[in-house]
Amino acid sequence: MIRRMTEPSWTDQLSAYSMLATAVISAVIAFAAFRAWHTAKAALEASREASEAARASAEAARAANEQARLDSQERTRPYVWVEVVPGLSGPEAYDVRIANTGKSAARQLRFQYDSWPEPLDDVATKVRELFDTPRTLPPACSIRSFWRLEGPFDDGTSEAGMGKHGTIRVSYTSDDPAHPEYQDSFDVILDKSGLWPVGEHGPNPVGIKGGVRSFYLLGQALVRTVAELKR
Repeated sequence: MIRRMTEPSWTDQLSAYSMLATAVISAVIAFAAFRAWHTAKAALEASREASEAARASAEAARAANEQARLDSQERTRPYVWVEVVPGLSGPEAYDVRIANTGKSAARQLRFQYDSWPEPLDDVATKVRELFDTPRTLPPACSIRSFWRLEGPFDDGTSEAGMGKHGTIRVSYTSDDPAHPEYQDSFDVILDKSGLWPVGEHGPNPVGIKGGVRSFYLLGQALVRTVAELKR
């Protein structure tokens, strides 16, 4: 017996069409959602990259500003240095020279020394007084004082003042509140500094007396002073 297939009713057809339309709409919605998610993800990544770039740029700008501030501070700060050099009064003397080669004043300038002689004679006492007295040293200015004298002297001694080696420590402030104090140290090593040249002053005035001798000695002093200016 053969069963005849009947045509689907309109309700069945409507239901099928509705299911098809629903499937199509769902697919369209899913595709649109996927595109929206992809677009949002790309926008988020681009925003994150832009944020990282902006952060890196800000860090670079801050670093550049900080470096510029430090460079400006280094250019304008005071620089104090100390050295012991052959003296202006002749080859038997040594002077301590303190100079500020910076661009601003060194304030509350103080010194310490680790090899004070005992007892202190007149020269060493004056050096101690110089070191213990706070002072302001303007830029491009210097202080020079006797450090050591070598004899023999009339009292039978062969030296006066400070020794040939030690360490001078210096501390000072500036007008920049960002760096309230600077510190440095300088070695005194007179016995290991080679043979220091002394300005030529001509032969000793043997046999010259009176005013001519005085004039000759004055010329010697002037020549030594000019030679010292070149040091």
